[in-house]
Amino acid sequence: MIGRFLIVAGIGVGMLLLAAEFAGSRPGGNSTPRFDDITKQAGVTFVHLKGNQGVANIMDEAGPGVCVFDFDGDGWPDIYFVSARDLYGRGIAARNALYRNNGDGTFTDVTDKAGVPGTGYGLGCTVGDYDNDGYPDLYVTQYGKNVLYHNNGNGTFSDVTAKAHVDGADFGTRLHTGATFFDYDRDGNLDLYTGGYVDFGPEVKQTCTIAGAESSCPPSEYRGSPDVLYHNNGDGTFTNVTKAAKIYQPNGKNLSVLASDYDNDGWADLFVANDGMEMYLYHNNHDGTFTESGLAAGVGLTEDGGGMAAMCLSVGDYDNDGLLDLYVSDFQDIPHHLWRNHGEGSFEEVGRKAGIANITARFLSFGGGFTDFDNDGWVDLFIANGHVYQGVENSTVKGHYKQINLLFHNNRNGTFTDVTAQAQAHGTGFSVPHLGRGAAFGDLFNDGHEDIVVGNNDDPPSILRNRSGGTNHFVSFKLVGTRSNRDALGARIRVKAGGVSEIREIAGAGSYLSTSDTRAHFGLGQSTQIDSIEVSWPSGIRQEFHNVKADQFYVIEEGKPAVRTQVIARRPARR
Repeated sequence: MIGRFLIVAGIGVGMLLLAAEFAGSRPGGNSTPRFDDITKQAGVTFVHLKGNQGVANIMDEAGPGVCVFDFDGDGWPDIYFVSARDLYGRGIAARNALYRNNGDGTFTDVTDKAGVPGTGYGLGCTVGDYDNDGYPDLYVTQYGKNVLYHNNGNGTFSDVTAKAHVDGADFGTRLHTGATFFDYDRDGNLDLYTGGYVDFGPEVKQTCTIAGAESSCPPSEYRGSPDVLYHNNGDGTFTNVTKAAKIYQPNGKNLSVLASDYDNDGWADLFVANDGMEMYLYHNNHDGTFTESGLAAGVGLTEDGGGMAAMCLSVGDYDNDGLLDLYVSDFQDIPHHLWRNHGEGSFEEVGRKAGIANITARFLSFGGGFTDFDNDGWVDLFIANGHVYQGVENSTVKGHYKQINLLFHNNRNGTFTDVTAQAQAHGTGFSVPHLGRGAAFGDLFNDGHEDIVVGNNDDPPSILRNRSGGTNHFVSFKLVGTRSNRDALGARIRVKAGGVSEIREIAGAGSYLSTSDTRAHFGLGQSTQIDSIEVSWPSGIRQEFHNVKADQFYVIEEGKPAVRTQVIARRPARR
């Protein structure tokens, strides 16, 4: 066991202030959702290639994911988009794209300079500083073999997949989906879990007849495939420990993974969302092994005892009771799932009580999750939507292939209200239907509002700039590990202000095929000062701070009381 330490400090100790000039003004009206799709204005010209020839198959419909992360360490979150490829020899050029944040509301495509175009048919991505050198590395899941890009710290990346031994194909898996970095053994080095979807290839059935129309096939038409757990050896290489860790599941159909300490024992557990079957929950046994506990915890099956087409995984304390709750999206005509954490390792499904069941059942949903869009101190819920059956428009089902996204506002009483119509009336971000897939959150413009980036299948992405919140206040924290992994994945931060207590857990993935900015963003309502901040690190170290000013960006460094101030500098506008 690693010993526990307590460090108590005030604002001047152990906290690094990032004083940023805010990029946007605060509109009036505290809870009115105001989102604008600024993709074109931001200079992002990336378009996802579906990759299909004729009717799309299950792989063509799956992607893309998206990652929001500050790859160059300048304080401005950048965006990585994933694309499919032309597998039919038609000469259609396609690649993934890395866009650098210019700090002026625009982005610049630096893919070629950075060297991260992907090496195959891409599905998703995740981010983690696996060698603790201070620069986040990038892992891309693909059809065939995955790729690990090491961040060189100079704006470029190197493909180190072969050296690191993390291509994901150890058990013959070909179609890779969700992946996450997390430190399951608390040795300070980030390990890697990479998911496998169905056993898909050119020799299996490509399309099916669904509701009288030719479309992609359901997952039930294919065998599952194993996921892989890689242990970080601390020398730039990884070892496959899937079987030794007791999580080898040859029949899983993984879409998303999320590491989270659901039972508050200080060790990262693992949620695995599967398609058309039960969900796995691997409980960390603290000895390098896991026990599958989905049914025991109450999240393996729905409240009706059925499996799920589980796409999105998101944890957040929606009722501010100090316990992380779980949201899982599902297929159309099936209510989505909200599990309230009761503590002691058990959950209760409360989607109907919370008021999200009937509305979500009208959509086929993928990425999204909890985000406090209006900075009132209570996390809300965003969901990206889009169908997977191309023929649904002309079928007997009479559904929609492209769909709008959804936004639910937290009513602070255990229920949510659908505010999508209000979002449509006060901005351009929720009006255009897409094949929404992955979604990631982050304050792209350092203006105190969490924005949303959606990866759309066969379309440009959607960068949804958030101008909600009115006069509400915020605070943002970047955690830097020293004894723990440098990204602080698995760390918890609790903020108390104005009589409200909120928690965030720093995670390496979630949503669907995507990773959000790891800065912990808190809405504070009308509070201009934070009464207390508590940080619990994976190493066991705890830190406390008191009477901290709101509306700032802070860095908290594990166990080190050094004081320094850093200004997030704007760069000249693009020419």
